[in-house]
Parts: sequence; C-alpha cells; structure tokens
Amino acid sequence: MIKSYIKLAWKVLMRNKLFTLISLFGISFSLTILIVGASFLDDFTQSNYPASHQNRIAYLIYAKAWNEKLENGQLGKSYPISPSYYLLTHYVTTMKTPLNVSVYTRSSNTVNGSVNSNLITVDIKYTDNEFWKILNFKFIAGKPYSKKEVEEAQKVCVISESMANEHFNDPGSAIGRYITANKINYQVIGVVKDVPKISISAFGNLWAPITTSGIDLKDKSLSGNLAAMMLVRRKADITKLENELEQSIKRINYPVGDINLIETQITRQSDLVFNHPYAPVKGPVMYAIFSVIILSIILIPSLNLTTINSTRIRERSSEIGIRKSFGAPDRALFIQFLAENIILTLLGGLIAFILSFLILKELQTLDLITARIFPFNIRIFISGLGLCLLFGFISGVLPATRMSKFQIVESLNETI
Repeated sequence: MIKSYIKLAWKVLMRNKLFTLISLFGISFSLTILIVGASFLDDFTQSNYPASHQNRIAYLIYAKAWNEKLENGQLGKSYPISPSYYLLTHYVTTMKTPLNVSVYTRSSNTVNGSVNSNLITVDIKYTDNEFWKILNFKFIAGKPYSKKEVEEAQKVCVISESMANEHFNDPGSAIGRYITANKINYQVIGVVKDVPKISISAFGNLWAPITTSGIDLKDKSLSGNLAAMMLVRRKADITKLENELEQSIKRINYPVGDINLIETQITRQSDLVFNHPYAPVKGPVMYAIFSVIILSIILIPSLNLTTINSTRIRERSSEIGIRKSFGAPDRALFIQFLAENIILTLLGGLIAFILSFLILKELQTLDLITARIFPFNIRIFISGLGLCLLFGFISGVLPATRMSKFQIVESLNETI
C-alpha cells in the first residue's frame, strides 16, 4: 500500500514540473537557512572542541559597576566592565566549588609579529596554565606551558596547526623555533589543532603566559580586560558556584578606585548570544525574538505551499470525482494527498541538506566554524528531518482535507 502511494505521488509530482520546482525551491531555501543557522548555533553552544564538557563550564566575563553616589546615598546608573587580574585572583580563583579556574584575556589581540624576519599578523591570547586543564585542546606536537613557566613569565608559547604549517612547514618542525609577537620573542613548545573564531573564549593562533602580557598584575583596580573560566564537577554545581561567587564578591572593601559597588554574573556559552551585556535586549526577550524569526521561516513557506496546494485542488477535481465514483474512501484520498506533500517536502529537505553541506564547507575557509568536514551532528540531522516532516504536514493537511471532502457532483461540476 505504501509503495503504491509513493509511486502515485511521484507520477503526480512529475505531471506538473513547474509546480514541483516552485515548491521545492521554497522548501529547500527555508530549510537551508534553518540548518545553516542551527549548525552555527549548535557549534557555538555545544561544540566539543576544545570544550568537550561545555555544560560544566561557566564564565565570568562581565560585571556591573557603579561609581556615582547620589545625594540621597543611592548609586547612579550601572555600566558593564570586564574584571581585572586583582578581582579574579583574589575573589574568584580562591573559591572552593570549581575544580579549576583559569584567568585569561577576554578575547585574542591581533598584533604584529615576525618569523625569521618575515612580518606576520598574530592573534595572541594570554592565559594561565589552568586554561589547558579546562579546555581539551588536541596537541599535535609538544605540550602546554606549566604553572612554573607562567609564574616565572617564561617566554614560551603554543601555536595553532595552521600557523605551524604556514611558517614552519609542519607541527613537529615548529617545536623549539621562535615567533616574535607584540615585541616579545616566544619559543614554541606546543602545537594544537585550530580553534574556530566563533569560540571567543578559546580562539587564537598563539597562546602565551598571561605574565608576559604587559598587564600590571599588581594593580588593585577592579576593572580590566580579563575573564575567568570555571570548571565544576557536575552541571548542577553551577548554581552553587553562583552562590559562592556572590558571597566572595561581598568581601570587597569599597570604594576601590572610583567604583563603589560591583555585581558579577556567571554566564554560559549560550549567554554570550542571548544575554550579552551590550545587547539592546536580553534573556527571554532575545529568546522570543529568535523564536519569532524561526517560526516565520517555518510558517511563511508553509502557508505559501498551502496556498499552492489548495489551488491545485481545482486542477485535480476530475481525478477526485472519478476515484470517488469508483468507491475511493475519503481516508484513502486524504492519505494520498498528504503523502504527496510529505514526499515533496522530503525531496526539498534532501536538497536543503546538500546545499547546507556546500555552504558550511565553504564557510569553513573563514574559520568561523569548527575545522571538521561538516558540523552536522545527529541533533541537527534529527531536527532537520523533523522540520521537513513539519513542513509537509502543515502545508499538506488542510489541502488534503479539502480535497478528500469533495463531493462527486461538485468535482464533476468543476470539470464542466
């Protein structure tokens, strides 16, 4: 029975090739946008490189600060700051809940450098040794720098695989060689697999001890350009971490410089999109905006396809009348018309998967997504398949119901 439905549906779709092409374009275009967008979001929030346990990692990237005291004793408007080395090392790294805490520069800095007197551009990121314990970088050659090397401000570094290949021919040959970055001559002691640019907390092509950054580590101000990454034992411990951080920050003796109060907030990877402090809207509002956009992408093509399918009803009225006159039940007609639409949608989904593959593969040259063949895991595949079926059902159920309910006399009148 199912085989017969598929055969009949295929013949009907091939009968009107223009309609089929228009429908396939609408379906494949919309699903391609959704799949590419979902792949980027999934790569950003769930990427397993270099954070293989992203759900157990929390970040302290921004804080709220108040420095204006009003006449009534209240504080003025708050403004966002990035935490300083003093704030992080005295009130964050001392906490007991996290297994590891890393202090690092919030984002990589693009600086001038050189290799063998050849000028290059370097994306340098300054970190401590805990950085390598929290994130699971894949070392192709060498090793990360140690706690001793950080404390002694040794001029050593880890570089990316692409940098090693470009300037030293291969990763193995890079070990022991030197790269000048930001006027410091670093010795290469490790080479790691490339990190995508969208992984802001980890990205760079050269990583060096934070003690070589030129930052005044003895400065006791609260505002700086650093961040903290914290690894907990279980996902549920992040709430405990938030509570401990709140209590730790209360130990600050204000004022510190011109700051009279700060509030910190733990963020996760997805919060960098939905709760960014500089975003005009945050949290539930941002989620609502994303939901409306996604629903629009799904529903608009579905409604268009429903209209096209409804128009087709008149063209097939004679077929309906003849089949009903030979005893075809409403249920059989309904299933047939719905099957046609689902098959059409699955064909559009197949085209969308191919287009998504080609687009994402091309975008990998921009280093925006993880350097693997295709960031298209089982979650994306199942979600995409579900969207295909949703398209087919939404756009097919109403026309199929109308077509199956046609009376024989009404169908014959349409053909006269």
